[in-house]
Amino acid sequence: MTTGQWARRSRQSGAAAALLALSMALVACGDKSATPAPNQVPAATPQPAPAPAPVPMPAPAPAVSSATAPVAAPAAAPAVPKTVPLSVQGVAPAGATVRVKAVEIGADATVLDVSISFANRITTSTMMALADTFIEDESGARLQIKRPDNNRDITIRAGETLDGKLVFMGAVSPSARKLKLVFNEGNEGDNIVAPGLAMELPLQ
Repeated sequence: MTTGQWARRSRQSGAAAALLALSMALVACGDKSATPAPNQVPAATPQPAPAPAPVPMPAPAPAVSSATAPVAAPAAAPAVPKTVPLSVQGVAPAGATVRVKAVEIGADATVLDVSISFANRITTSTMMALADTFIEDESGARLQIKRPDNNRDITIRAGETLDGKLVFMGAVSPSARKLKLVFNEGNEGDNIVAPGLAMELPLQ
């Protein structure tokens, strides 16, 4: 082999080696780009945020029609007692004198404004309500007297006058035209212990 042929073969061999080295380098680079780094964490894929839960809305209050809405009834005003002024006098032979000055008709009671006097030379006192004492309306209904705690029989001494009010339990009819006042029912007027006395009280 000549010197020129050796040189050409050597150049060919060197070029082939250089091409082989370049190919290997390219293969190595391709492998590195395909293989992930040892500590590299793949990027997380972003997830869409969950939609907020719907907030329940309060149910609307049912509409109330003004035609059916309950309306509070106004409080009833208390009944005002009816007062009838009078000037009626009754006298019992035993010496008792009763003067009725007014009748007050209420919802629960009937009240008489009275003045009672007694004068007798035989006895020192008498009782105006020892027996049944009441007022009676035109229908015959009787309202019994409410006896005072400190003088249940309405005792009055001779020479004295009692001014006050006699209370009878119950109300008379508003349409009543007169009342009858009775002391000691069944007794005679000359009974000095408990004289009987009846009086008519006009209301009209």
